[in-house]
Amino acid sequence: MRTKMPFLLGFLIFLLVFALISAAFCGLAQKHGASTEDVLNHPSPAPFTVVLDAGHGGEDGGAVSASGIYEKDLNLSLTMLVRDLLVANGVNVVMTRETDVLLYDRNEDYQGRKKALDLAARRKIAEETDGAVFVSIHMNSYPLPQYDGLQVWYSPNNAHSKVLAETIQGIVCEQLQPENDRQVKQATQSIYLLHHLKCPAVLVECGFLSNPTEAERLNDPEYREQLAFLIFLSIMEAQSR
Repeated sequence: MRTKMPFLLGFLIFLLVFALISAAFCGLAQKHGASTEDVLNHPSPAPFTVVLDAGHGGEDGGAVSASGIYEKDLNLSLTMLVRDLLVANGVNVVMTRETDVLLYDRNEDYQGRKKALDLAARRKIAEETDGAVFVSIHMNSYPLPQYDGLQVWYSPNNAHSKVLAETIQGIVCEQLQPENDRQVKQATQSIYLLHHLKCPAVLVECGFLSNPTEAERLNDPEYREQLAFLIFLSIMEAQSR
């Protein structure tokens, strides 16, 4: 009996944690106009895998707010929240990174090529994932501080990319950023991953770190939870279309 107690205790703790997480997700659902079934049992018409890409990492911090908030950290935090929601709904998820690292091979000559090798590694992960839907999470920046709001870019190589982009843009703006009138944009070759990937692929610029107010909002864990929840709902909604 003694040998069984740790297992039983661990199992009970697991059930409790799962119940608490489910309750939290359902609370967010009600807050943003979705039902409990939307969160815990959203139907998916066909098997698919979401490749979640937290932009930047390691030596590449990305954009930085005036108060010292690094894009790479917000990207990873938000991406992992979206991952947890998708996994809770039975969706396969592949992460391009789960730690603060840039994806280049340390065993080859990477001098002056770190960023190019990093992007190539992210592309390879997506291309080698069957049934991939690629969602890259980033933060925006601009020399003038007044600009704010989420905006989604989509790949021109797959028709479903625009559907996914419009779904994310529409749901987030309706539920979280009602004054945001930005429109989705088709990516050019300047966005390497969206230019090359053939699977449905979008890049979500979640807000401007160059805007002090929005930077602090993005740095708020509760706001990131809401944003992650709406991105999750958008992915599930787009897959049902």
